[in-house]
Amino acid sequence: MQEEERYMTLNLELKKRSSTQTSQLKLKDCSVMLHWYKIFLGVSGIVNAILVLTLLSLTLLVSQGVLLKCQKGNNSNIIQHDDIGNLKMNSDTRRNLSNKDGDHCISRATDHTGWCPSEWLKYQEKCYWFSNELKSWSDSYGYCLGRKSHLLIVQDQLEMVFVQKNLKQSNYAWIGLNFTSQKKTWTWVDGSPLDSKIFFIKGPATENSCAAMKENKLYSETCSSVFKWICQY
Repeated sequence: MQEEERYMTLNLELKKRSSTQTSQLKLKDCSVMLHWYKIFLGVSGIVNAILVLTLLSLTLLVSQGVLLKCQKGNNSNIIQHDDIGNLKMNSDTRRNLSNKDGDHCISRATDHTGWCPSEWLKYQEKCYWFSNELKSWSDSYGYCLGRKSHLLIVQDQLEMVFVQKNLKQSNYAWIGLNFTSQKKTWTWVDGSPLDSKIFFIKGPATENSCAAMKENKLYSETCSSVFKWICQY
């Protein structure tokens, strides 16, 4: 009888030890799995961070490439200061133009997409800004450059109608057109000549003549006169 009790007691102790060892093994396995899971999460975080940084770098490189292409491709269209040298600009305005021309491409804005900035109006993939102040033609030109744009370049009568509708009252407004002494012709600020078959300018053309718009018509005015102006890009 005593032997049976001793056997049962020994058997219970063995079962307890086996159960304890099994629990310890399970806990150890869980600890190992948790350790590797933490390592996996850390590696995944590093990989994701590298991917994000790579994507940002590629985006920056593409943006810089587009800007460089724009600057190189439009060098032939940038207005020459010699063409507006006879506009009697003051020294501050001339300095402003010299500093700005190297930074901005001046071209016909036919490829603009997306939304226009606040206070700008959109029409046929272009953005327009109408001033409420009065400036000379050269000062207006410099102002538009400062806002990464250029004075208005009108391509057709429909565009002129849109512009005139948005001009407050029947005031004159400077556009990106002046008479150049070297070419002896009316020239847009992107370097292209005026198409006389589409637009007719009223008034004499002299070395100090710039174009202003009023009531769907273009007028030759002295460049030192002060009018409102229209920026475009």
